[in-house]
Amino acid sequence: MEDRRDTGAGQQAQASSWLTREGTLVGMVLWAVGITMLAWLPETGLFLPRHPSMFVGLKGVAAWLWLLVGAQGLLRWARRHLRAP
Repeated sequence: MEDRRDTGAGQQAQASSWLTREGTLVGMVLWAVGITMLAWLPETGLFLPRHPSMFVGLKGVAAWLWLLVGAQGLLRWARRHLRAP
C-alpha cells in the first residue's frame, strides 16, 4: 500500500498556485474594466469634467492594463495548447 497523503498534498499545492494565477488575472480584468469605465465617463455626457487631462491619463492606464490582460491571456492560452497532445 502506498501513502496517499503525499499525492494529496501535491494536488493541494498545485490547486493553490492555480487559484493565485487566476485570481491575479481576474483582479487585472476588474481593474481594467473599472478604469475604462471611469475614463469614458465624460464622453457619455453625464457631466463636464474640470480637468479633462486626467481622463486622458486614465485612458492611457486603461489601455496599459488591457495590454497586460491580453499578454497574460496569450501566455495562458499558449501554455494550455503546448501541453495538449
